[in-house]
Amino acid sequence: MKVLVFGYSDNPERFSYMAKEMLEDYKHTVVTVNPRVEEELQKSHTDYHTLTLYVNPQISDKYQDLLLKTKPKRVIFNPGTENPSLAKKFETLGAEIVIGCTLVMLRNNQF
Repeated sequence: MKVLVFGYSDNPERFSYMAKEMLEDYKHTVVTVNPRVEEELQKSHTDYHTLTLYVNPQISDKYQDLLLKTKPKRVIFNPGTENPSLAKKFETLGAEIVIGCTLVMLRNNQF
């Protein structure tokens, strides 16, 4: 499954880093985007099954047009990233909305 980790950090202590590593361990194809790196924003396109967010609502609001264009089948709002207005917009596009932790979901075979 192809997964976009939006809000990725290459710091091994960050949850987005851990999620990328664990997703790869579970044999998912992972694309990471750190929104602070302008050229990484070009990685966002439309063939992702899952978008997992690791940014606060202010940042996801700032990039909502870009995020909505990815048209994922599922969006995971990890703890601290909950954004009800953005979730409603994704639902309108037919995406499944999950409020949960990617790491816990993977460990519990709920991903």
